[in-house]
Amino acid sequence: MKKITVLTAMFCLCLQAVVAVFAATPNFAGNWELDVSKSKLPDAMQIESMTLTVVQTEKELSIQSATKRARGGMGNPMRRGDGNQTVIYSLEGKETNAEIGNGAMAGKETRRASVTSDGKLSLTLMRSFNSENGGTITLKTNETWELMDEGKTLKVIRYMETPRGATNAELYFTKKSSGGLTIEGDSNTTMSPTATNTGGTPKKISGGVLNGKASSLPAPEYPAAARAVKASGAVNIQVTINEQGDIVSATAVSGHPLLRQAAEEAARKAKFAPTLLQGVPVSVTGVLVYNFVP
Repeated sequence: MKKITVLTAMFCLCLQAVVAVFAATPNFAGNWELDVSKSKLPDAMQIESMTLTVVQTEKELSIQSATKRARGGMGNPMRRGDGNQTVIYSLEGKETNAEIGNGAMAGKETRRASVTSDGKLSLTLMRSFNSENGGTITLKTNETWELMDEGKTLKVIRYMETPRGATNAELYFTKKSSGGLTIEGDSNTTMSPTATNTGGTPKKISGGVLNGKASSLPAPEYPAAARAVKASGAVNIQVTINEQGDIVSATAVSGHPLLRQAAEEAARKAKFAPTLLQGVPVSVTGVLVYNFVP
């Protein structure tokens, strides 16, 4: 009986420690712009500019990156990440797995996030692809995020392993002023005005991940073709919501090709309450995330 009591106490202490760590996750939400001159970038990255749009809730971290690289070397198959991409991490200690790519370059992606004891965020992203010669290409990226200068600077230490070798980079991002607003009821979701009318009131604001804000969010159908090949994972849909709360556009920006159309069709059926800013209805842009499980 004494042994059981001790084990129970130890379990409770461990659980409290885990909860404390995740409750203390720093808020990285915002729009960030890479300071190329301050960053230490290997020549192989060839980055001219990079921005991050980070949306953070209690349960997840969504990172939308836009990267512009220098010309040349576009045929290098290791240079993934060009253009725009969105990666979503769970902040609940869960490992996220998804199917990515298609055809000869189909593969799997594993994502994991954790918070260190000193308040830094550790992100691990592993991607494995089928190569043209029948082998496997594995890319692994470890990043450590740290807020500096009272939250105005984001420091990212990145370590990447590829078949061509390992690279290290030190990236510094500056937080862009966006007049951030917060959706009532979710203090961790940042909304940023993107346009203003003559009265100074934003006509359109960006709301990040919007799943939790929908008054109606129908589940997508699982396409037979996707089920046949066990296609799965998250599909991100970029949506625009008008002043009445209706979806007026829905476009898949990531996810398995066989799942995108079904997710877009489901997104168009979603309903939202009108968003008011200073008493004035505004249009909202954001992302709806649909997870397909075979």
